[in-house]
Amino acid sequence: MNILIVEDEAITRNRLQRFIENWGHSVFAAADGSEGLEAFLSNPVDIVITDWMMPEMDGIELTRHLRSRQNEDPYVYVILLTTRSEKSDTVTALDTGVDDYIVKPFDPGELRARIAVGERTVRLERALREYSEGLEKIVRRQTAVIRKTQEETIIRLLSALESRDEETGGHVRRIGLYSARLAELAGWSSETVTDLRLAAPMHDIGKIGVPDAILLKRGKLTEQEFEIIKSHTTIGAQILKDSQFPMLQMAHDIALSHHERWDGTGYPKGLGGEDIMAVGRIVSLVDVFDALSRDRVYRKASPLDEVLQMMAEGRGSHFDPFFYDLFTGSLDDMLKIAEENP
Repeated sequence: MNILIVEDEAITRNRLQRFIENWGHSVFAAADGSEGLEAFLSNPVDIVITDWMMPEMDGIELTRHLRSRQNEDPYVYVILLTTRSEKSDTVTALDTGVDDYIVKPFDPGELRARIAVGERTVRLERALREYSEGLEKIVRRQTAVIRKTQEETIIRLLSALESRDEETGGHVRRIGLYSARLAELAGWSSETVTDLRLAAPMHDIGKIGVPDAILLKRGKLTEQEFEIIKSHTTIGAQILKDSQFPMLQMAHDIALSHHERWDGTGYPKGLGGEDIMAVGRIVSLVDVFDALSRDRVYRKASPLDEVLQMMAEGRGSHFDPFFYDLFTGSLDDMLKIAEENP
């Protein structure tokens, strides 16, 4: 064990060092708390034996400093060595984070036994932390695999659905990535961003309930046909409703609200402004961008400058100005996503 002795009395410090080195341990010695903290930060330490009353920094304050670093450094066992023997003193020391308490003058046999307890505790605590950290890594890895599996499954199933109107998996993947990037720029949590990346591709899942004759029609839709097309929002919401999982709850909200407009002229509910769920406002924006910039069954893709001009006309009427400005301010990111997901 590497043991740090912090003791302002030179005789006691030298006596401690002699005994501990004879027991086969490596020793660092310091004359006060400040010097002890410096020695602790500069050397690998397993056990600290510190006096309570010292100049500069006493043993209690030193212990507080050590415990404040317990998430950064390996676990350290602290033994307080002092002349103070009242029960209230013991309680104070233990409450501070001290592990053990020896009253001066110390008995070498008792000290050796306390060090042995400290050695076992250090090994156990460090093994437990190592196990916990390993377990956390396994959980994070498995969570990532599950997320990846979810994403792959969603993209493949939705690609099959989108192929009905001559769309591809690229569209659903791009919608998720565009949406996630906007959410990142808006300062959303990483967990919410991930959920949105998986939920946004499900925005048009309700198209499963729209007949091919209408979905694939190349000419202008009649008023009745357009009403049927509009129903894909409520059909999608019906498919996704009542889930206990946040990602699917978000997908429900997106399916229902991604055709609402900032000025209240959208569908199915005619909501406006911030009454429209934020995830719906994001997907509404990126869905229009992707629709205008890609070939569709009913028209060819428009050049980028025309797409941006048409979208600019929708700022504050079709689109939430806040998310529109985030989008245009990060256009290079969006074009890179489009390039990487053709």
